[in-house]
This record gives sequence, C-alpha cells and structure tokens, in this order.
Amino acid sequence: MSAPAPLSPLAPRTGPDVGSIVGVIGIVVLGLASFGVIFILDGAIGDSALVAASGVMALFPLAFVIWAVLAIDRWEPEPRIAMWFAALWGGVAAVLLTLWLNEAVLQPLVVPLLRSQEQFELYATVIQAPFTEELWKAIPVVIMFLFFRRSFDGPVDGIVFAALSAAGFAFTENILYFGTSLSESGDGAFIFFLRGIMSPLTHALFTAIGIGLALGFAARLRSRWWILLAFPVGHLVSALLHALWNSASWWVPGGTLGFFVYYLIVQVPLCLLAAGLVWLLLRQEMRITRARLHDYGRAGWFSREEVERLSSGEGRALLSAWARRRGLRKAMRQYIHTATRLANHRQHSLVGRDKARHVADEAALLAKLMHLRRAMATAAIGQPTPMPQGVPVSAPTGARVQRFGDLDHSWPPRR
Repeated sequence: MSAPAPLSPLAPRTGPDVGSIVGVIGIVVLGLASFGVIFILDGAIGDSALVAASGVMALFPLAFVIWAVLAIDRWEPEPRIAMWFAALWGGVAAVLLTLWLNEAVLQPLVVPLLRSQEQFELYATVIQAPFTEELWKAIPVVIMFLFFRRSFDGPVDGIVFAALSAAGFAFTENILYFGTSLSESGDGAFIFFLRGIMSPLTHALFTAIGIGLALGFAARLRSRWWILLAFPVGHLVSALLHALWNSASWWVPGGTLGFFVYYLIVQVPLCLLAAGLVWLLLRQEMRITRARLHDYGRAGWFSREEVERLSSGEGRALLSAWARRRGLRKAMRQYIHTATRLANHRQHSLVGRDKARHVADEAALLAKLMHLRRAMATAAIGQPTPMPQGVPVSAPTGARVQRFGDLDHSWPPRR
C-alpha cells in the first residue's frame, strides 16, 4: 500500500490555550499579591536589608527542591506555566491564606480554651500549623485535578505540583526564620544549617507524600468525585507527617543531640522511602508509555524499535543525541513529549477517563507527531551520518481499523 495522505491539517492546531491564559492571569495576580507578603515579612523582621539577605539565603534550599522536582518531571514535563503558578501559590497565596485562617478564624476560637503559653505553642506548632499549611499548599494540586485533567495523569504529576507549592511556601517561611535569627542574634548559620542543609525537602515531602500521591492516584480513576475521598485522606497524611516533624522538640529527649538522633532514625529513612517510591512510580510511567505506544505500533504508527526508543531513558538519550548533532533538539524533544502524551491519553481512554474527548485529542496528537516526524526527516536529508534505528523517517504505511478503548475508528483517516 502507498503511504497515507497528510492529515488535514497536518500541522498542530492553533488557537488560544485557555489553560495558558488562566495560568498567566494567576501568575500576574500572585505577583501583585507578593507585595503583601513582602510587607508582612518586613514588619515581622523589622529591616528590609535583613529581608533581602534572608531571601538570598532561602534561595539555596529552594533551588535544591526545584532541581529535584525537575529531575522527577523529566519523563513527562508539566506545562511550565502551571509549575510557576504552583510555586508562586505556595510562596504567596498559601502564606497569606494560612495567616488569615490562623489569626482570623482558628485562634479566636481555640485560644480562649488554652490555659498557658506552653499549651498555645504546642497547639500552634503541632495542630494548627500542619492543618492550615497543608490545606492551602494543596490547592494547586486540587486545581489541576479538577480543571486540567488532560495534563494531570497520575501520582508523579501530583508529586510535582505538590512539591512545587510546598517549595514556594518553605521559601517564604525560610525568609522569616533566617531573618528573625539574623535580627536577634546576628548569626543565622545554625538555623540555615537546620532548614537549608539538613531539611530542605521537609515541606515538599509532607505535601507530596500526602496530597500529591492521593490526588495523583485518584486522577487515574474515571470520576472527579474521587476527590471527596482522596483529598481528606491525603490532607490527613500530609498533616500527620508535618506534625511529626514539628512535635519533635516536645517529645524527643536529649535536646539538640536528641533531635539529630531523631532526624537520622526517622526523617532520613522517610526521605529515602519517598525517593524509592518516586523511582518506582517513574518506572511504572515508563511501562505505561511502552505498553500504550506498542498499541499504536500494532496499528502501524510506530516501528517496534521506535517504541523502545521512546519508552526508555537510554533510547530517548540516543534520539536526543542524534537530533542535537543536526540542530533538531527542540523538535525531537517535542516529538518525545507528544508521544508520551499520546500514550497517556490512550491510558485515560482504557480506564474510562475522557472518552468523549479521546478521539479528537488522539487525532491532534497524531497529527502533531506526523508533522514533527516529517519536519525532522526533511531537515535531515543530505546529512552524511545515518539516523539511528528507531528515529522516525516517514509516516506508517497501510490502513487498518484498530480498537482504541471502546471507540472504533480508522487510521489513517480517509484519503
């Protein structure tokens, strides 16, 4: 059979992206609201220079968390606008909403019931802070779950957005801690060591392991109504982990030495378990990508070698190296990411998610793949170095009817 005619239109659909527009508006609003946070920090610390200095110090743990998140997000990168929104929400809106809920609602109700300053400190640190902070840090994950399910595929996505929101919150909180220490003692080295070196991931772990995983796993199910179970369960786990960390100064004996022992026997293993869990989830993402792309391979859209290249880290590195030598790195990156999205869309259909939109989304993604494939092949013509096995050269040949989920439709479309 002859090769199919180009899809019409072959190039990806153009037009306004509602998610991007909403994201930009949200980022602008949060940027304006950040002046309120700066005003509060300046009032709490009492010196604008100290706020600036502590902000520079707080960049170190923030950079480490963002590096870790980007490493997790490499397999299927999330929209950058959404990631910026999550981080800004944590650093601005979550902080302001936490202060409002604590001071305007909870403390007027609870403080009259407490009998001493020690009881208040215990309540504020172990109960109030974990409950309110984890509640507001979770909002970006909730927004993605409810309104942007095309991009929110599973637990890895939940971890990414939860960790970014928590990283933003920790950044603002660290400015307060570092600035207070500098203003009171003139030396912020010890608190920087505790929060910036020993525990830069604590906030991210609390929110990611609880809310991130709960809503991420719920995102793989058919109905949005699973949030009614996933959110309270995830929030409870996040709050309990947060309370465990905050309460150490009350129940761990031995002062500073005892705290370091607690850190080694509780927090370090928790961090290692979280890292192992993320590794397992990423391996599962790879298996899903391979299985679903093999479905398209059997329908004639990919060769077996191409599927293996697109569904393994080593294969993607080979494709990226080939493209980089020819100045096609951006196109190849788009090709790999589009193939991964295609696999996830098919997985959504198989579990009953977004059936009504699956055919249109699938057609658009396949059209984009064909466009990128042919653009790379055209650009590579005349290159002396042969393309490695699995690099796309041309559109698949032959037409067949393939069952995708519960929907029958033919690929390629009619000529």
